[in-house]
Amino acid sequence: MRVLIVEDDVALRKGLESAVRDLDSQPKSVGTVGEASRAVEEFDPEVLIVDVNLPDGDGIEVLRAAREAKPEREGIVLTGQASFDTAVEALRAGASDYLMKPLRPAQLEVVFQRLAARRTLETEVETLRAELQETGKLGELIGKSPTMVKVFDTIRRVARSNAPVLITGQSGTGKEVAARTIHRLSRRASAPFVAFNCGAISPTLIESELFGHERGAFTGADKRRIGYFEEANGGTLLLDEITEMGSELQVKLLRVLEAKTVRRVGGMQDIRVDVRLVSATNRDPLEAIKQGKLREDLYYRLNVFPMALPLLFDRREDIALLAEHFRRHIEEQEKAGVTGWDPAALAVLQAYPWPGNVRELRNVVHRAYVMTEGDTIRAEVIEELLPGASARPTRAESKRSTAPAATSTRGSRKR
Repeated sequence: MRVLIVEDDVALRKGLESAVRDLDSQPKSVGTVGEASRAVEEFDPEVLIVDVNLPDGDGIEVLRAAREAKPEREGIVLTGQASFDTAVEALRAGASDYLMKPLRPAQLEVVFQRLAARRTLETEVETLRAELQETGKLGELIGKSPTMVKVFDTIRRVARSNAPVLITGQSGTGKEVAARTIHRLSRRASAPFVAFNCGAISPTLIESELFGHERGAFTGADKRRIGYFEEANGGTLLLDEITEMGSELQVKLLRVLEAKTVRRVGGMQDIRVDVRLVSATNRDPLEAIKQGKLREDLYYRLNVFPMALPLLFDRREDIALLAEHFRRHIEEQEKAGVTGWDPAALAVLQAYPWPGNVRELRNVVHRAYVMTEGDTIRAEVIEELLPGASARPTRAESKRSTAPAATSTRGSRKR
């Protein structure tokens, strides 16, 4: 990285130059606002380290002008006399760090590590934005409909934060996929993503699974085991179907979120954890509160940033895009030579109400792939898998019937 140092103290300036070189970056240093203005034009720095008080002006104004020309530039502000007003002004000018003199090399190293992580994340986000424009994909999520574009915008905004997220949506709408995408776009992307389904395990075992246990904590606990919170430390933990968690454990979860510590079952020590929590449910959370399935105080703790995923029927513009994505993925794995769709088959898919949402569509595409003879998935195959389906939605389908889709195992591919 090209780093411009703007500091009038010659000894400190030379020390900063040396520290920047040790961090495998290219430094250039100046001592005045006038010199800095010229250096910004000629040197084109990616990072500026600026002193607040310079002989001919304000270093924060140097940073502000440099970032107005190129907003992607990073700024670090140095001061010998910290004040709240100066710190606020530095942040408003775009500084990512505000540091007191004398500055130790270890401090600068930590700042540069954060800058490198942020630049890597920004590159990833830009790559995903380009992919979204070209293919309709944001990470593992797919769609170009207005509804999904709003979801993508929400994900990009919330990913920059550490705030808890509560994702709601019917089964099969892609709640775990959305959570994974949030993690991938966050500063925690290089740390673990751990998913835990609260409804898929016995209530008596959930506490041990989440918080871990010590050896001898209960019958069968023959060794220490870390829980999902410790496993996700530094990263993101998804608690799926959060309303299926018992009320007693919800109290303990609330305590963990407030204290940011966990205690293993049978343990005596509190263990500090740094976890970004994402929760998900296919229930209406407010209705779950009324039914006693979800504690109100926990709901407000989890629902800092709510996000609702749409039904597939409400984003029918995406059905053909999703179907082709699934077909291509299956072809890459099975290589059976099914390379396309009959337009009539896609019309049948788009007219169907999809009570099982994206998960049901994926399964139907896979079965249609297996049943297809030749290189094109045809309408009659889809109609066999979805009895009563046609290219035109019926009045009942328009009301989004919730009856399970019937399936058929008749027919097989000839090889």
